[in-house]
Amino acid sequence: MPSTSRKQIPEDGQRDPLPVGANIRRFRVESGMTLKDLAERSGVSIATISKIENGKNSGGFETIYKIARGLGVLVTEIIKSERDGRQNFVVHRRDDTDLHPTGIYDYFPQAFRQAGSLNPYVMVIHTHTVPDKRDWSVHSGEEVVFVISGAIELHREGRAPARLEAGDSACFDSGIRHAFVCASKAPARIFSVSTRVASRRAIGRSPFVQSP
Repeated sequence: MPSTSRKQIPEDGQRDPLPVGANIRRFRVESGMTLKDLAERSGVSIATISKIENGKNSGGFETIYKIARGLGVLVTEIIKSERDGRQNFVVHRRDDTDLHPTGIYDYFPQAFRQAGSLNPYVMVIHTHTVPDKRDWSVHSGEEVVFVISGAIELHREGRAPARLEAGDSACFDSGIRHAFVCASKAPARIFSVSTRVASRRAIGRSPFVQSP
């Protein structure tokens, strides 16, 4: 039986088998953003974004992660493959470990359907300081986090941070900018599941409009 393991985004200079650039361009245009707008929001240069959109550079996961933050979408919405949309059942084995480090978090994708509405990750939270606002997450839908080990502070824009210990969980509107901070000596491990929309056009307003 063929493996259902998902491939990581190739490193710079390698051929990209997924329509990453086309997806970035589509989300950017649907959001009404110019290359300059996205560069300012993501911290990725205009030249790099342009090369990725035109298929001249794959970017690597950390770069795509920053661009997704700037677009206000989930990384999996950018790296999804049309061929995977036909999958009705996906198994992710414990040996199918895809590590996606970002410097502040490590992401370990779990089983998900590209055409589905759930986005699950095991995350390791390394940072003990509140990330720069540009690195906070914002994406339409809801998110549930469960603390596997250690402790975290869940920061939401305009709200007081919430401390969560091992065994605690929280559900929140992921359209409000949010970030995780490790509140234990050792890196904290959490399980996160967020919902996503099938198309950017289904979003009623830009994610950059501040929530009340």
